[in-house]
Amino acid sequence: MGIGVVSQRFCAICGSGHGDLETCPGELRATGAERPGWRVRVETPFGHEEIGVLLAPSHDRWRARIVTFPNVLWSAPGRRGALKFVGGTAEEAEAQAIAFVEHHVKAKRHARAALSVALRKSKRLPVRFSLDRAISRGVTVNLSAEGMFVGVASPVDGGRSLLIHLDLDGHTLPLRGLVMWNRCRAGSDGPAGMGIRLSDPVPLYQSFVAGLA
Repeated sequence: MGIGVVSQRFCAICGSGHGDLETCPGELRATGAERPGWRVRVETPFGHEEIGVLLAPSHDRWRARIVTFPNVLWSAPGRRGALKFVGGTAEEAEAQAIAFVEHHVKAKRHARAALSVALRKSKRLPVRFSLDRAISRGVTVNLSAEGMFVGVASPVDGGRSLLIHLDLDGHTLPLRGLVMWNRCRAGSDGPAGMGIRLSDPVPLYQSFVAGLA
């Protein structure tokens, strides 16, 4: 998708903006599962659109791509590949992509219909999980209305569907979720574990998250 508003030059090889050919990081292929990040809903002359950022590790760095949901990746006019934004951490790459979207929305004079950002709230709760029987143990690191990050030494591969039993105030809350990404080793960007998007979070879970400080 050519986005029509491009304020910088993007490399034909890597898809990112950089100073010269010598600093090109290559094709920036994903070396881990790609996961959704920031997301916004805007009002255009053609109706509402949801625009978001997809994040994935690429060797020793992170890349971000912009998508108009459900599956249209942004590219500069005349380019065949998707635009990419690169950072040393997921947050750095995401921030660049967000700034680019914000510039695009402002230049096009689109109105924000609503902002849909899954706010993460730190909360440690015991959790059990598995593909079909909730027997493996972990602990939540943070929760959002749409998902959770579960700290565990041996995270499940991305793309797998899990049965989850969350210990909530002494009660077991059954949930199902999809592993969107994982971190196999603890590092400066966080503990080992996996990011899970819940398939259909029940009202009890959502109200609990909403009540967290």
